[in-house]
Amino acid sequence: MQRILMAKLTITSDNNVIDSMTDIVACLNTSDSIQRFLLDIHCILQKVTYADNFYVVLFKKNGELSFPYFHDVKDDIRAEDLEDIKFEQIKKTLTAYALEQKTICNFTDVEIQQLIDAGTLQVLGTVPQQWLCFPLKNRNHFLGAFIIQSYRRNDEYSGVIVDVLYTISHVISSALDAFNNQQALLEANQTLQDYQAELEKHVAARTQELQQSLEDLQHEVEKSEKLQSQLEYESLHDNLTNLANRKYLFKELSRLASKSERNKIEVYVLYLDLDDFKPINDDFGHKSGDLVLRTVAQRLTSEVRGYDLVARIGGDEFVVLLMEPLHFGVLEQLCKRLLSSIQQPIQLESDQIVQCGCSIGVAGNYNQQFKAENLLHQADQSLYEAKNKGKNQVHFAMSHEQ
Repeated sequence: MQRILMAKLTITSDNNVIDSMTDIVACLNTSDSIQRFLLDIHCILQKVTYADNFYVVLFKKNGELSFPYFHDVKDDIRAEDLEDIKFEQIKKTLTAYALEQKTICNFTDVEIQQLIDAGTLQVLGTVPQQWLCFPLKNRNHFLGAFIIQSYRRNDEYSGVIVDVLYTISHVISSALDAFNNQQALLEANQTLQDYQAELEKHVAARTQELQQSLEDLQHEVEKSEKLQSQLEYESLHDNLTNLANRKYLFKELSRLASKSERNKIEVYVLYLDLDDFKPINDDFGHKSGDLVLRTVAQRLTSEVRGYDLVARIGGDEFVVLLMEPLHFGVLEQLCKRLLSSIQQPIQLESDQIVQCGCSIGVAGNYNQQFKAENLLHQADQSLYEAKNKGKNQVHFAMSHEQ
């Protein structure tokens, strides 16, 4: 217990580990598949320790196992070859043995060989020098585990590194749960609160020994609270424009969709895609492109009401969500204002002037019950129609009658 406590205190003073936790949560907004998500996590772990050999095993609802990510420098094994494997098929392997323990496993080559000689294991592939397994648990639910192994030395990972990886494993568990469309923000908050509570409990018990570290510890607690607020904001906002992101937009659309089941409401989705943005990026660089995106975000926000939602959902695509009944003429006039505003010249840091327009696809539910995915898809299709008309065009996909 003392070693684990000291490792956790070391982590709280280690900015690199805090940054790693932040990077893992940030992957939720940038990864478009579980494989890419785990690849990003692998890269983050390699910043913390030697982790060339890394794989993840997860339990499916039907009891089968999934290996969504597998990277090994010795054995040529593909993650696709390990799909839909039943637990019984690998019961004698080191992975299955560790999964049954449901706790941290830290084996050297000597210990592995002893398990083989005892008939407990039948190792597939090359026997590693050191093998670590960290359980992935979330809300008392056992998700699976991630494994790191070394073929170089049997003392590759010290006790401190094991404790660091164990702490990081809690963040990975929460992030995995969030990636599967569960409550990411609640899990991240709970992880931070539990972490803070654990620190405070042990500080009280070890005041004499940690008296020299008390000020630093208090500073880290404050930093954890700040990080908690930052994580909450970043999980729902685009870090370039500070607009709502796709996750925030879909959350709000889903809330309105549920409301439409009980009440008559009108919702309009304006799906915008910039015209002639790529040449700006190519000719003047991404820094200038970012300036254009921030400027467009400011102009969109200034043209709508304070309670309307403006989101950037990726690249040069934006969405304006209107949540009150509008006469078609008013809606049409708003779209024209948005087109006109975005077309205004933009001065770059180099004093050069650029311009870009946009196309807008509009969809509305017109007092009908709707689903969030369908309404967003209708607006996307309407945007496609607007693009087909040429630049700086608007296409409406809903009834114009009022």
